Amino acid sequence: MTSMQNICQLRDGEKRNDNPRINLDVKYLRGKSEGEMVTSGKYVPSGSTMILVDGENSGEIFTSVIEGYQGSTFKLLDVSSEMNMGFVLLVIKSHQQEFRENKVGSAIPHLNKKLFKEIAVMIPPIEEQQRIVESTQQYLNLLEFISDKL
Repeated sequence: MTSMQNICQLRDGEKRNDNPRINLDVKYLRGKSEGEMVTSGKYVPSGSTMILVDGENSGEIFTSVIEGYQGSTFKLLDVSSEMNMGFVLLVIKSHQQEFRENKVGSAIPHLNKKLFKEIAVMIPPIEEQQRIVESTQQYLNLLEFISDKL
């Protein structure tokens, strides 16, 4: 067993001002806006996983489908190459209610980073991590199928 801080770091993208890129903010990532082009920011490659650290839904996970500049309310999730990303995301998602209930800050609620870093993580072998991710996805697909039929 280890803590989340030993397998996953919260960091910012690389500061750049080389090309106009889409601002990867919450509205854009949720598909609620076409996005705004900005000329500089913290670069995020396509396929990057980000966690919302400011606002009511702190702890929510997003994956950027295109490259852009990281929104100000996000941090990149830098997961150890020795871990299965899907497995780590399952662990984080299992704590989202706890994140919502334990935000810090008065005017704008923030993800409790201390709480995030201290999440206890059991680390099965990498092959077992993959099996857990696949099994979980099968059950989620089944639940979605059942709910669609109701």
